[in-house]
Amino acid sequence: MAAWRSGLAAFAFVALIVVTAFGLNLFAQRAFNAHLRDQAARLLALASTGGTPYQWRFAGPEDVIAGHPFGSEDFEFSEGSLHWRGSGPVEVGIVLARTVSLRSFPRLHVDATAASAGELRIVVREKLDEQEFVSAPLPFSAGRYEGLLDLGSLAWFIDGTRRATAPPREAAMLRLRFVLPLPGEVTLRSAALRRGPGYLPLDLDAEPMIVEPGHAVSPDAIGVLRLPFASGLQKVDIATIAANTDASIQPLVLLPQRGRVEQQIELRNAVYAALPAAILVPESGYAESFAEARVLAASGLGEAPVRSQWAPVAVLALLLLIAKFRSPRDPRRRALFELALTMAAPLWLILGDHFDGTLHASHYALIGLTVAYAVSLSLPRVWHWKGGVQAWSYAALVVALALAIGLILHGSGEHMTPTPGLRQVLRYFGWALLQQYLVCAIYAERWNIVTGNCYLAAWLGALGFALMHAPNAALMLATFAGGLCWCAIYLRYRALLPLALSHTACALSLIVLLPVDVLRSAEVSVRFFQ
Repeated sequence: MAAWRSGLAAFAFVALIVVTAFGLNLFAQRAFNAHLRDQAARLLALASTGGTPYQWRFAGPEDVIAGHPFGSEDFEFSEGSLHWRGSGPVEVGIVLARTVSLRSFPRLHVDATAASAGELRIVVREKLDEQEFVSAPLPFSAGRYEGLLDLGSLAWFIDGTRRATAPPREAAMLRLRFVLPLPGEVTLRSAALRRGPGYLPLDLDAEPMIVEPGHAVSPDAIGVLRLPFASGLQKVDIATIAANTDASIQPLVLLPQRGRVEQQIELRNAVYAALPAAILVPESGYAESFAEARVLAASGLGEAPVRSQWAPVAVLALLLLIAKFRSPRDPRRRALFELALTMAAPLWLILGDHFDGTLHASHYALIGLTVAYAVSLSLPRVWHWKGGVQAWSYAALVVALALAIGLILHGSGEHMTPTPGLRQVLRYFGWALLQQYLVCAIYAERWNIVTGNCYLAAWLGALGFALMHAPNAALMLATFAGGLCWCAIYLRYRALLPLALSHTACALSLIVLLPVDVLRSAEVSVRFFQ
């Protein structure tokens, strides 16, 4: 009877792992579907009102390329603007999420103030590795400058010398070059790309209709082009649509959603490469995208209310203060309370789409408070550093499994990154050590107290670890599998160093070995979709 129960429990645990893996993949797909639907709805609403998705403000280092203007060391960000002082040419690189169609958005609006008269040039590269287009100088007077420039009518020079026969058609790089002949200050507030004067707004009251490329669209319908499939599940003939589409308009394209999320993102990016101005309507949210767009257009597309970034910091600080003096005495309740306080900030940042790749001061405060509280929970310490031979052997076995998976899936396709150097390895080891401390010494340890079951504790610790890498489907599955192994090893041997080294070796091996169609990137939160 005991053997039967043990076998049934093992089967149930394996089933739980399988269901969790499917659930994580489904969660990633739904998050991507929601992202595509919301993005399509906003672009459709803007197309119906004549608005633009390309507006930039220069309030902080994250708003300009490299975090600073090129050509001036004397600069600052204040009052929502970029200020610099000096003379001669100074360039400000505009952050572009992807290539922009200058034929669909041919007018550039610049809002700036200069202490003295000068010149403005626009610098464009159609591809990052190609030649530069530099516009003829546009003079401005001292004081407020609000230029609305028709990029198509400007004189352009290739690499600043040879006259271009035609203006740039798209921009993978966009810079504003200000030149002051005398020392003075320039304040740059905003810039925007806008539609041409003859733009006809999209009529969202019309019925959307899916059409094949080259086929006529009913005059009272909205045409959504279908990507024609070639041979293979994910191979589509994007060139057919590009050849039959007017480059000066924003084509609506139905995005097929077959295969894994990573494959769908690659297909999306391929469409954008051929048609930078395309509005992609996802198959999974075809009707919902148009319905949401109508609501947005009716609401006037006002900017979302600005919420304080410091409110979550204040709430967490208050809860940590309460925990210091009024922590529950019951071991299980206290463990749950500690779990909630250490998991709240990371999950809020990642699952709440508050992390876009840039850590703001409030984010550092949240992370600092969480780490400080987590460290305090190891006094007195229940874990140790080195562990015995068995702990190291099991940790090495996890690395061997990761290497085997990486080599099997390596293939001959494109890969993310070259072999990391020693500095990168050491830096990642520190990051892995912190993660192992949180996932094993804090999460798994307390889940073990709450559940009284080491298997459930390992599963819950691994699940939390995976969710902190959402919505990156491949990364969630990899961290869930690795987390299961590391939490199980920790709960048996309570050693951190072998787990941190195992984590480092596994992560770097998979990043190097796996092609991008398996592991697209190591990004998390909304950053993964960019």
